[in-house]
Amino acid sequence: MKTANKINYALVLLPIFLTILGFFDEQFFFYALLSLIPLGIFQVGVAIAYSSKFIKNLHYKLYTYGVMLFFSLAVTSKFWWDYLEPYSGIVYGMPPLLAIYFSIILHDKSKEL
Repeated sequence: MKTANKINYALVLLPIFLTILGFFDEQFFFYALLSLIPLGIFQVGVAIAYSSKFIKNLHYKLYTYGVMLFFSLAVTSKFWWDYLEPYSGIVYGMPPLLAIYFSIILHDKSKEL
């Protein structure tokens, strides 16, 4: 759990660092967005791997429901192609919020062990 927490810190800091670099060279903003993909894959993978330990945790359940909501909106709203939908901002804001939320959950659980 502590190793997963350290890897998570590195993956969370990477887009922050790339965003800061993006103020000097715009190309890094794109890389910052792309670096959110491995972060999401890692966090969903860790959540699945530790699901037996987290299953009673309310925060884990909220995270799981948030991930399911995001993917259901992504599939049904066609937000990948239409940027003018009224709730597309909510859908685009969900991945960073879910990443921060799971980072907090992982941090709290790694302190317990």
